[in-house]
Amino acid sequence: MGVHLHIRNLPDDLHQTLCHRAAGRGKSLSRYVLELLEEHCSRPTMGEWLDELSRLAPIALNFPAAEAVEVARNADEVALLDALGIWHPGRG
Repeated sequence: MGVHLHIRNLPDDLHQTLCHRAAGRGKSLSRYVLELLEEHCSRPTMGEWLDELSRLAPIALNFPAAEAVEVARNADEVALLDALGIWHPGRG
C-alpha cells in the first residue's frame, strides 16, 4: 500500500495549472501528479549523474573532443536534410 502525501501551501495558480493539464490528459489530479513525480524520480540528479560519470574510464581520442562533436552534429544535420529531401553540399 502506498503512502498518502499531502502538500501544504500549494499556490492557487500552480494548482490550477496542474488541474488544467491533468484534465487535458483525461487524468485525475492525483494520477497526473504521481506520473510527474515518477518521471522526475526516474532521472538521476545532476550530482548522481556526475558521480556515475566520474566512475567511467576515460577514453583516449586521436583528435579533439570538440571536433568529434562537430562531426556528429554535421552528420545529424545531413541526415535531417536528407530525410526532408533538401539539397545540401554533401548530397549528389
